[in-house]
Amino acid sequence: MSRKFRPTDAFVDESIRGQRYLMGCVLIEAKHLASLRVDVEGLVLTGGRVHFHNESSRRRRDILARFAEYPISVFVVVCHRNHGITEFRARELCLSEIVDRLQLDSVPHLVVESRHDDSEDHLTIPRVRRSEPPLIWEHRVGAEESLLWIADGITWAVGAGAAWRLLIDPILRDVIELRP
Repeated sequence: MSRKFRPTDAFVDESIRGQRYLMGCVLIEAKHLASLRVDVEGLVLTGGRVHFHNESSRRRRDILARFAEYPISVFVVVCHRNHGITEFRARELCLSEIVDRLQLDSVPHLVVESRHDDSEDHLTIPRVRRSEPPLIWEHRVGAEESLLWIADGITWAVGAGAAWRLLIDPILRDVIELRP
């Protein structure tokens, strides 16, 4: 009998693909945080971090295959930016959905990759976060938090299409489509 997956931490990054704004959320149990950081940091070749925008197709496939073996669960929120929906509004809608789902699953800690101007997130999260269950959140720079690189990769894969998405199928829990 397998035990229930109880994530304690969530790591979120974004990607923009044409009129689609995507935010990927990686769920991890506390007992795996340290070992996953070591493993992800071991994937770096040059440049100090793994960033899917800069990787070759072969490296992307290899890294995504590695991620798919991790003891994690991921979901991606996709906001279709039709009818004048700005990037800021799309981010707000995606982040709101993520906060809601994390609280439904009682995930107590959220890390969002910093965009260097996080003021909109500082308005959105407190507005949508319920008082219970508790959810502590923070922004971190991607270069300083390697677990955000997983969120970067899974978000990139979902945005890149079905062939890439298949590589992360073992860990992909859901893709939520928002059409405001």
